[in-house]
Amino acid sequence: MTNDPLIGLPTQEKALFDAFRNMASGKNADAVMGACVNLLINAIRQREPTRKEAEACWDTLFGRGKSLLLENHYDSVTGKRRTVFPFTQVLSAPRINADDEVRG
Repeated sequence: MTNDPLIGLPTQEKALFDAFRNMASGKNADAVMGACVNLLINAIRQREPTRKEAEACWDTLFGRGKSLLLENHYDSVTGKRRTVFPFTQVLSAPRINADDEVRG
């Protein structure tokens, strides 16, 4: 059985995740992912003085993230999402106002 990667996070990382999760709850998934990427870009830009170091940091973060995503959240045999973890964040599609009338 796999371990939930959100359990055992360092205190500051968990607090930031919870704060962002609360702000992102119910928002469009594309907007949430865009905000996350922009946060990463900004944090890396402030920390890394050179392009080479920034690229290495990006590659390390996304390599680690890809491993966590695929190993913990998707079945390697079926390729389908595992349902072993509860969803702690709910994202929603943009609201669509559709005409309910059937036109003859």
